[in-house]
Amino acid sequence: MSFRAPFPPTAWTRVLAAQTDAPESDEALEEICKAYWPAIYTYLRALGCEREEARDYTQEFLAEFITKGDLHKVAPARGRLRSYLMQSVRNHLFNARRDAARQKRGGGRQIVSMDELEPFDVPAAPDAADVWFDRRWAWSVLRRSMARMQAHFEERGRGALFDALKGGLADQELLKPYAEIGAALGMTEGHVKLEMHRARKRLAEELRAEVASTLDAGGDVESELRYLLGVLGGEH
Repeated sequence: MSFRAPFPPTAWTRVLAAQTDAPESDEALEEICKAYWPAIYTYLRALGCEREEARDYTQEFLAEFITKGDLHKVAPARGRLRSYLMQSVRNHLFNARRDAARQKRGGGRQIVSMDELEPFDVPAAPDAADVWFDRRWAWSVLRRSMARMQAHFEERGRGALFDALKGGLADQELLKPYAEIGAALGMTEGHVKLEMHRARKRLAEELRAEVASTLDAGGDVESELRYLLGVLGGEH
C-alpha cells in the first residue's frame, strides 16, 4: 500500500458543536479549521492557484465560513462533509476571481497557522483536484486514527512497541520481522505477532469510526471505508 498525500476529516458532531453557543464551540471551530486547511490549500493549488494566492484564499475561505454564517448552513443531511467543503471551496474561488473589486484576499486575518505548507504542496492539476482533495482526506483519517492508536499503546506503557509496529500498520512492506522486534524489546516473537494482530484490528475499528463520523446518520460507512482504503492504496 502506498500513501501519497493527506486530507483532514472533521466529524459532523464537531461541526454541529461549532454551531452552538456552548463553551466548547470555539474549540470545535478551531478543530475544524486545523483539520481542513491542508485539504483546502491543496485543492486550491491543484485548481491552479499560486502558493501565496492559495494561502490567502484558504484564510479567507475559513474566515467567511466562520464569520459570515456559512457554517450554520452545514448539516449532516447534506451528506458527506468532505464533498460539501470541496464544492464550497470551488464556489469561493469562482466568486473571488469574478469579483475583481473585492478587498485584499484574506484581509490580513490569520485563521490558522500555515507553517507546514511544503509537505502539502502539489502542482496545478485542475482535472485531478478532486482526487488530491480526497487523498488529503484519506491520509488524515489514517493519521488521526494512528494518533489514537499511539495514545492507547502509550497508556499501556507500550510506546516503543507502537513505534516498532506503526510502519507495518501503514505498509506491510515496512514491517520488520517479528523476531527482530521481539529481540529489541525483550518480547517473544509470538507475543509481537499477537500485538500486531490486535493493533490491526483496532486500527480497522478506528478507521471505521472516523469515517462514520463524517457521514450523516444514513451514510454507507462500509462503502466510504472501502473508498478511503482505495484512495490510500492509489486506486482512485
